[in-house]
Amino acid sequence: MKTLMKVLALALTAAIVFGFTGCRSERVLSDEEKDRIQTRFQACINDRGVSAAVYAVYRDEVIFDGGGGMAADTLQNGSDVAYGVASLSKQVTAAAVMQLYEDGRLDITDPIGKYFPDYRYGDKISITHLLSHRSGIPDYMVNTAKGKVVISVDQGGESYVLVDVENTAEENRQIIRDFFLSRELLFEPGDEFDYSDSNFALLAEIVKMVSGMDYHDYVREHIFEPLGMEHTDFIDDYDKEKITKVAATDRTEFSMDYYTVKGAEYGCGDVLTTPQDWYRWYKGLTGGEVVGKGAYELMTTNYSVRDEMSYGFGLVIYDESDSKTVYHYGYIPSYYSAAIYIPEYDYFEAVFSNHADGSPQKLAADLAEYFGSVIGIRLVDI
Repeated sequence: MKTLMKVLALALTAAIVFGFTGCRSERVLSDEEKDRIQTRFQACINDRGVSAAVYAVYRDEVIFDGGGGMAADTLQNGSDVAYGVASLSKQVTAAAVMQLYEDGRLDITDPIGKYFPDYRYGDKISITHLLSHRSGIPDYMVNTAKGKVVISVDQGGESYVLVDVENTAEENRQIIRDFFLSRELLFEPGDEFDYSDSNFALLAEIVKMVSGMDYHDYVREHIFEPLGMEHTDFIDDYDKEKITKVAATDRTEFSMDYYTVKGAEYGCGDVLTTPQDWYRWYKGLTGGEVVGKGAYELMTTNYSVRDEMSYGFGLVIYDESDSKTVYHYGYIPSYYSAAIYIPEYDYFEAVFSNHADGSPQKLAADLAEYFGSVIGIRLVDI
């Protein structure tokens, strides 16, 4: 999945990153402009045959709430439907780590050997390396073959291990963690950027160790509940009485319902949420409700300036203009997601889908580009 992540990151960066010709954060949309945006967004969805929920908010006003296609047999895609958002989950894990950092309960410069003492490279890799995908730990991938769930690492000849759908989440996490920690590093920690789910699986375990709480419980109590994210949970163990509208999984790429494989996306891709709730997340994160200003600045610093993906802590960052654009994309079998936030303009956009039809991530980039043209933001040619 890592290759797809990089391709999507480059495509989104090229399409959605904005430069500013001046401070226009107070720009108000006219009724005519709102109508144009509504018409254009819906036309793009219809013309491309995208099956997705699309939700856009500008300066706290919902300017588009719609979509196309079906989330399940009798459920239309919509902003109140919950989708697995895959790698968008990483920013939540990063924020949980930064909360513990602010509380003085861990230091992001700590070597991870402090938490995984048997790991042979533990003294070389810091928490910061994990947060910024600069650890050198190889990425693990989840697939199915002949009815089995296969966890693999492509490292000069693919190697793999199997996990069992009958296992508990903790059992599968241990199998996966032992597997990727047994691999050689791809490079000296800190020297390069390499997108790896393994980093955030380890970070979730660190949150559990430091907080003394199950990682999911910690995030529910310290992030989801304070932000009023009432329709957000985790694909492994969500409350079916609370979250009743859930997009069904598409088995064209995975031979079983993806969320039945407990623990497979722990900390790196396991959040289940609605577009409406994800707007609450971004507003809370950028508004100081999740972490303080100093921690937020650390999260939105670009630690990979010379690399192909500009990455902070769990967030893709573009910071070569007057204001930062923070965003991420996500993919796990059955779920596709993209979320964009431009703090200077208070513009949020989410495209969540459970089908590849119509390239939902590309749709997100194109819609954001059109919105920028309406309010007079010029695109940066990168």
